[in-house]
Amino acid sequence: MKPKHTFSIITQSGLSSDEWKVLGLLYQPLIGSDAFSLYHTFYHLLNQRNYQSEVFTNQFLMDLLNIKIDQLTEATQKLEAINLLNTFKQNEHTVYQLKSPLTPRGFIQDTVLGQFLLTEMGKNMYNQLTNIFKVEKVDLTGYTEVTKNFDDVFNFIDGHHFYDSDVYLGKKSNLGVQIKDQINYEAFVEKLPNRAKKPILMSRLTKDTIQKLVFVYEFSIDEIVDLYIKTVLPNGDIDLGQLSFKAQNYYQNKKKDLPVVSETKALNDTETAINYLKTVSPIRIIELYAKDDYQMMSTDTVMQLMERNQVEIGIINALLLHILKFKEGHLPHLTYLEKVLETWIKKGIRKTEDAYHEVLNKSNFDDKTKKSTSKTKQVTKNPQWVDDYLEELKKEFEEGK
Repeated sequence: MKPKHTFSIITQSGLSSDEWKVLGLLYQPLIGSDAFSLYHTFYHLLNQRNYQSEVFTNQFLMDLLNIKIDQLTEATQKLEAINLLNTFKQNEHTVYQLKSPLTPRGFIQDTVLGQFLLTEMGKNMYNQLTNIFKVEKVDLTGYTEVTKNFDDVFNFIDGHHFYDSDVYLGKKSNLGVQIKDQINYEAFVEKLPNRAKKPILMSRLTKDTIQKLVFVYEFSIDEIVDLYIKTVLPNGDIDLGQLSFKAQNYYQNKKKDLPVVSETKALNDTETAINYLKTVSPIRIIELYAKDDYQMMSTDTVMQLMERNQVEIGIINALLLHILKFKEGHLPHLTYLEKVLETWIKKGIRKTEDAYHEVLNKSNFDDKTKKSTSKTKQVTKNPQWVDDYLEELKKEFEEGK
């Protein structure tokens, strides 16, 4: 990033006063005033008719905010890390995509953000801030809900031209782990019977769940279609939790013969290892390292971990690989895994490369490996935080048994 380089800004929707309140009271304590001011400035440089900006230079932004280039870089990175900004570069021009903040409930319940805020602010300040967003629940005891469903009022026209929500204005949900599309979604819809072709198929959550199930269990398009048909209700509604449960059972019963990737091949070469972590299904990690008795339970834990935490899939795979080797094939409960993930995030591990270099490539996973190491062989020295973290990890695991 240099002062003479240019940038432009895009987003998909305006922000409400409630969203600015979340940004100011919940996000700002974590990202600081520079990053908050940068987000605020980016937003107001947008043309409110199409939510796109003109082209500006970094120098213009530095003068506007009265900050230096290194402060601008740091503020940008903080917005990226907390999932408020996506950055795209081409030569000397950058496009910044502003992302909407989580709702107050979503922020507080988010495993990483909620806990991070509590850690940074302390319990008393945290309670003061979160109490601002509480509302009194209205008692509806004795009332009967008579709300009409979409298909009670409108006739849904069957068709295959489902729109791509990415090209329209409107808020996007801040979901969990994001993965590349595994199947052609329109082809998936086409294969469904007419009774199943309901508006819920256009929901981002539905699409995301379908793609994740295909990725995790390595389903073919016909397999996920069959599972969807068996799960969908007669009126076309779908319980995504039930779909995930059936997908898990189907996989366990079928138990496909998947080709095994050797650990040595995956971890000896750095580039190969990182690419492996970024692309492999977590189910492969489970099958390689989890004991057979735990595999059924482990696949459910993995799906929850992916749905609740917005990190790269490579981070999830690195975490699974690390814990399963460290605990000799036993995958702990979700709370334990999220606590480890929280530790990684606090230490700056936000990319697959970070997880590989800072943890997988520097940690000795068991005492047997240490004892069998030749005295003349050079052993990589762990950063102090990794040593402390591994010791704490071992202690907590033993206490939780």
